[in-house]
Amino acid sequence: MVTNDREDAAGAASEIADLVLQLGRAAYVDCASTGLTPAQWIAIRFFARANRFSRTISGFAQFHATTRGTASQTVKSLVEKGYLIRTPSEKDARSVRFDLTARARRKLPDDPLEAVAQAAARLGADDRSQMTTNLRAMLADLRDGRQQSPVGVCRLCGYRDRGDQSQEACCRLLREPLAAKEFEELCVRFRPLSSGPA
Repeated sequence: MVTNDREDAAGAASEIADLVLQLGRAAYVDCASTGLTPAQWIAIRFFARANRFSRTISGFAQFHATTRGTASQTVKSLVEKGYLIRTPSEKDARSVRFDLTARARRKLPDDPLEAVAQAAARLGADDRSQMTTNLRAMLADLRDGRQQSPVGVCRLCGYRDRGDQSQEACCRLLREPLAAKEFEELCVRFRPLSSGPA
């Protein structure tokens, strides 16, 4: 009986992994018609959602779980196509931030991953919440096993002060003020709240 339970759990776990893989592949099956590769779409989506501290080649490499060299090639191709622009850092002349151009913002509605977002939107609120919790836990487990730093939104980060949710706050790690609109942006310096106080 114990063996059957373990076999059932292993089978269910394998099916979940297969479904996640199929979902990701299905999202980008028609992306050739958009003129961009899946990696380029992932980059555009990242730079559209990342905060000002994370819109770097290293930040994208961390998010995409790839090498800095591979990330650099993807970013370079998007600069050449006119989708990203280099913005020198105001604080460090050696550092460069990448921002979406107006052309990229016009292209965002064509993102093939939007079909997955729309499918998720058709789920019930409780199902979406549970799926989000479960997928976050799976991703955290995978990243922990590979000793990769997590990427998450500011609102859920242990470095953000726990002040008024609707007003400006501060990132205690970078000692930078944060506007309310930044609370939903991705950050590669993310520290899960479960890690305890920063």
